[in-house]
Amino acid sequence: MNKIEVFLQNLNPREKFLFISFICLCALFLAFKIHDHFLEDIFQKTLIEHNYLALNEAKIENSHLKEIETKLTKQIKTEEEKLKYYKEKLHLFSYDKDFFNKKINNLSKNLTINEIKFSQENKNFIHYNYVSLSLNGNFKDLLNFIQNLENLPIALKIDKIKLYNTQGLKLKLDLMFKFINL
Repeated sequence: MNKIEVFLQNLNPREKFLFISFICLCALFLAFKIHDHFLEDIFQKTLIEHNYLALNEAKIENSHLKEIETKLTKQIKTEEEKLKYYKEKLHLFSYDKDFFNKKINNLSKNLTINEIKFSQENKNFIHYNYVSLSLNGNFKDLLNFIQNLENLPIALKIDKIKLYNTQGLKLKLDLMFKFINL
C-alpha cells in the first residue's frame, strides 16, 4: 500500500485525475461486464423456463389436436359407411325408363303389349315417372304379370287397374302405375 501512496503523491494533479479516471473506467467496465453476465444468466433462465413452459403447452395442445383428429377420422369413416349404406338403399330408386321398359317386356312374355306410355313429373328434386300400360292375354298370364310386377325389387305404386273382357278368355288389362327416380 505504501508504494501506491508514494506513486500517487509523486504524480501531478493532471496525472492523478487521468489515473483516477482510468481506474473508474476500468471499474465501470468490470461492473457492466459482471452485471451483463449476471442479467444474462437470469434472462436465460427465465427464457429457458418460458420456452420449456411454451414447449409443454405446445406438446399438450398437439396431443389434444391428435385426439381430435382421430375422433374426426373415426367420425368421417362412420359417416362414409352411412353414406355408402344409404346409396345402396337409394339404388332401389335409381333406374331409368329403358331399364323399366326391359323389365316390362321380360315380364310380359306370354302377353301382347298394345301400348306403353311414359310420362315424367319433377317435384322437389324427385322425378316421378308415370307408366300407362295396355296388355292383352288370358287371365292367368295377366295375374302372373301383376304379381311379378309387384315382386320386382323396384319401388313402384300401382294407381289404376282395369280389366276388360274382349273375347271369351281373352282379357284386356289397362294398368297405370308410377315409380320414383332420384
